Amino acid sequence: MENPPNTGNLTGIPGSESEQDNILHLVFDAYSTYVRPYLWLDLLAIVLFLIGGVIYLKTTVPLFSSKAQLHVNSQDLKVTDIRGVMDPNYQSGETFINTQMLLMKSSEILKKANQLSGVKESYRGPIVKRVPGTMLVDLAVESANPDVAAKMANSIAEVYLDSVRSRKVEITYTGMNLLRDQMEELRKSRELAMNDMLKFKEEHQIFNFSENYAAIVSQINSLNNIANEARLDETELASTLDSIRENRANAVRLMPYLIPLGSDAGGSLGSLKMLYFTHETTLPALLSQYNEAHTAVKTHREVSQMLKEAQEAEVDTSIDGLELRYKRSKKRRELLDEQIAVLRAQLTELDKISADYRMHETALTSLDNTYSMLVNRINEIKISNAATSVDTSSIFLVSPAFRAEAAFFPDPFKVFKLALLLGVAAAAALSYILGSVNNKISSVEEVNAIFNHKLPFFGHVPLFEQDELELLKSQGDAMIDEVFRNIRTSLNLSMLTKGSKTLAISSPLPKDGKTFIALNLARSFARDKKKVLLMGLDLRKPRLDKLMEPYLDQGRKHRGISNVLVGDCKLSDVVLRLEQFNLDLALSGPVPPNPNELLSSGGLQEILAEATAQYDLVIIDTAPILAVSDTLIIASLAVPVVLTTRLFKVTRPALRSLRDRLSQVNINLAGLIANNVNVPKNAYKYYSDKYGYGYGYGYGYGYGSSENNKAKNK
Repeated sequence: MENPPNTGNLTGIPGSESEQDNILHLVFDAYSTYVRPYLWLDLLAIVLFLIGGVIYLKTTVPLFSSKAQLHVNSQDLKVTDIRGVMDPNYQSGETFINTQMLLMKSSEILKKANQLSGVKESYRGPIVKRVPGTMLVDLAVESANPDVAAKMANSIAEVYLDSVRSRKVEITYTGMNLLRDQMEELRKSRELAMNDMLKFKEEHQIFNFSENYAAIVSQINSLNNIANEARLDETELASTLDSIRENRANAVRLMPYLIPLGSDAGGSLGSLKMLYFTHETTLPALLSQYNEAHTAVKTHREVSQMLKEAQEAEVDTSIDGLELRYKRSKKRRELLDEQIAVLRAQLTELDKISADYRMHETALTSLDNTYSMLVNRINEIKISNAATSVDTSSIFLVSPAFRAEAAFFPDPFKVFKLALLLGVAAAAALSYILGSVNNKISSVEEVNAIFNHKLPFFGHVPLFEQDELELLKSQGDAMIDEVFRNIRTSLNLSMLTKGSKTLAISSPLPKDGKTFIALNLARSFARDKKKVLLMGLDLRKPRLDKLMEPYLDQGRKHRGISNVLVGDCKLSDVVLRLEQFNLDLALSGPVPPNPNELLSSGGLQEILAEATAQYDLVIIDTAPILAVSDTLIIASLAVPVVLTTRLFKVTRPALRSLRDRLSQVNINLAGLIANNVNVPKNAYKYYSDKYGYGYGYGYGYGYGSSENNKAKNK
């Protein structure tokens, strides 16, 4: 036994499992299908590729690589960045470095390097790569001769640096000449600009815009102050005249308050009022002496009237004086406003002239700055040339190339790694192709994997070179007897034969050896002191009947189970005693026209009940499950079915179809017995020819008979 059998009757249909278990099952199935059967072929493919790697290392010409490193930066070339003098080989940033890398690989550089080095041998390169994140560039050359590689790398670097220096000198010379021409043109333009500015000053009589501007502003401020005073006088006089005109009747009384006392009008009017007041004070004395008709009184009143009239006349005179002052003040204010307007116009004109002057001044300043810039640029170029002569350029050789001590190609580690990877890939591809083309089951694990590893395994039967009849002659000490003793022990340990007295042996398809296994299993249990009945229930092509012909009476027509099912006889009438095997045999009998209906009629259950009452164990040889449905009817009567498969013959699609079919009818398999577990792959045809025959309607199965029996059957 390869594996101890599981106790209990487990189902052969897929069940619910965890995702992890499903993954493990898938991996194991893939291993069993594609790797394990072809493991020797996979190892051979890997070994062959490794041998190929060794041969490649021995036959390949080694290559040596030498690398020079340069610093490449455009910083020192900025001084030659003159408008109209741009070298297309020199740009800024990434473009500059990429351009220089292309120049290093140009045909012109290589041609000069070949002439300089005098190398005649072949080489590969230059291989130019930038060191990431730096301004360093690696220039490598590969050759079978390490001296050639180093010499060519240094020659290419030298020629490239010479070309950079030559190009810079050329650009510098051209730039210097252009700068001098530009300076001469700039000098002439500067002189013209200076003359225009002087002419502009003379034309407008302007020599100092700041002083002129300040003087005009000062005059405007002074006139504004005077105009404000005149405007105040004008406003005050207008207000006084309006007040007097509005209160003309009281003008004599109000006038002193409206006109300052110090003025002439105010003094005269005040004197008249005082004189009138004094004169009026004498009236009461006169009236006390005289009456109104008296000459003194009349004279007094006439004088009073004259004083009133004098006051009114003085008021009119004052009003005329005020009006005259008002007009004069207004005229003065208007003259001041006109002067201020003239000055403001002059200031505006001065602003316009100043703007024109600043334009001339700015143009002259710009020409001066440009002239100074050109002078500085010429000095920078001279300084750059001096710096280049002492090798401080931003394009220079960091490290020269040295002779390589060891070849970089081929790399044994990479070769063996690649050979191993290719070998594994080829082995995997070969295993997949062979596994896909050959869908034969080659191991018990593959069978059990299809049934989700829930099918108990009771044992296996190896390939025997002897004929079936020769194997049946064993007396209990042969290898075949030991094989079936192991299977019998597994069945007993599984409690299968203790829980049920019936045991059906079936297979997915014909030619799986189920009849031979059923017979030998019955013989093994009989040797274990059990009363055993071997019953043939393959009612279509009864292989058991033909296998037992040498042990039965020749020429006698034996009745079988088909006779019992139709009611012709009883079970005891068809049971035959085989003393050679110490067991009883019930053949299938004549082939009925309707085996399926006959098994479903109900008589089979009575036959099994009668058999189990008389025997310790009833072993049933059934028809293939996928070929016909007879075995499913037998299994539905609670008869445990043990599946027999012939490895290297049964296919994965057949077992999957069997699994699905059993799942549909909800029938469980009791276990598995594997046949031909050690059949070599090149024995397929031999084994099929030696142990098979076909049914007339398309299927055949079981172990074949001997050559004598074949001849006899013919």
